[in-house]
Amino acid sequence: MYNNLNKKRLVQLVGLALTTTLFSGMAAAEVTGEISLTNDYRFRGVSQTAGDPALQGGIDWSFDSGFSVGAWASNVDFDEPGYNGPAIEYDFYVAYGGEINEDLTYDITLNRYNYSGESDIGYFEVTAGMDYKGFRAAYWYTNDYGGSDLDYHYAELNYSYEFVENWSLDLHYGYNVGDALDDGEGFDSYSDYSVGVSTELSGFGLSLAWLGTDLSGDQKVSDGVFKNSDTVLASVSYAF
Repeated sequence: MYNNLNKKRLVQLVGLALTTTLFSGMAAAEVTGEISLTNDYRFRGVSQTAGDPALQGGIDWSFDSGFSVGAWASNVDFDEPGYNGPAIEYDFYVAYGGEINEDLTYDITLNRYNYSGESDIGYFEVTAGMDYKGFRAAYWYTNDYGGSDLDYHYAELNYSYEFVENWSLDLHYGYNVGDALDDGEGFDSYSDYSVGVSTELSGFGLSLAWLGTDLSGDQKVSDGVFKNSDTVLASVSYAF
């Protein structure tokens, strides 16, 4: 799903600046990956699979320098009458992060969202985040959401608390605002939130959460494409 800044030029400059740093440390890179299955792919409270299950997977390369790069993919379903949308979302990112002290860390990420057969709706998004003792705050920004040339701002606050050994309570709140909503969707802003629990069992990550938004009236979609009504989200994942 990304021009006051020349995006192509920005990516070229970032690529030139990072190539030497990243690949000179390739031997020291740590490679990790994950595959997961969920009963619905929700993005900021909105289904990307019309309420149906999703198979997802990603791979990440982390370097001692603090840089990391990665890729992630999922099936999606945006089909509507007269429109056969993309079937796959595939994303890439480059990030840099570090420690301010033993409790406080930060990260800055350039994300690229892509969709099979639909190059005109791909876009870039920048993220800045901080983590502190189970809390995570992050801000996301794009000036070309879904290839629309409209801006989208997203701020989120998350908290994870291990209430018993190997079991965590996971809380999330997100706030969505921007011209992509006001001009593109016809409403100013909305919030999304979730409450869930997660654990690990025999090498598998398990999570169960209740998700909702404050959308109502004509903006509330209870079924099908871009479903955003309250739901229970269950997922299982395996990291390698």
